[in-house]
Amino acid sequence: MNHVPGALSSFRVLDLSRVRAGPTCVRMLADFGADVIRIEPPLGVDPNDTMFAEKRRGGDFQNLNRNKRGLSLNLKTADGLRYCVNL
Repeated sequence: MNHVPGALSSFRVLDLSRVRAGPTCVRMLADFGADVIRIEPPLGVDPNDTMFAEKRRGGDFQNLNRNKRGLSLNLKTADGLRYCVNL
């Protein structure tokens, strides 16, 4: 079976979204072939960690983030910001 690139295969998208609407929208971009990189803060950086951390292995989280690559990155540091710019 030949792989046919998606309509958005020439685009790279950094997914910094947090609430359901954002990941859903970006998932559609990934489904159409965009190279999506989901960036999340390391545990302990975000005061709302406990709301989402235990749900990361669940089906809903997996579905919202399908076709995305994942990266944990602390954007509150200079090194984290430099790394993000170079993606």
